[in-house]
Amino acid sequence: MAFEKFVQKKKSRAVPKPPVVKVLKGGQISINSAAYEQYLKGATHIELYYDSSSRKVGLQPKKYKTKSAFKLRAVGKTKSTYRVNAKPLVEHYGIKLGAKITVTPAWNSSENLLELSL
Repeated sequence: MAFEKFVQKKKSRAVPKPPVVKVLKGGQISINSAAYEQYLKGATHIELYYDSSSRKVGLQPKKYKTKSAFKLRAVGKTKSTYRVNAKPLVEHYGIKLGAKITVTPAWNSSENLLELSL
């Protein structure tokens, strides 16, 4: 019987995750690491905007605290997800969130905003 040597192939790299933002029922906005790296790199705070006619939320990254900015927190075991508390925005505009909404964000370069369509 002839033996054949087994050589394990190199493990393939994980497929990169697409940028995804989730708007949770309680008003939290959860940003995955791909979206943070692509659009918000280095931001520690977020200014929130809302367009009621098109039902879009805008996130403007800030590298410093401003009077109207909300703290962007790294969460999870690996600190690879980022959250911002948008509950005041949701309550102010009366946005109805029946369940978690998963959105593929779009970058608006003229406004310097990450747009989320609700």
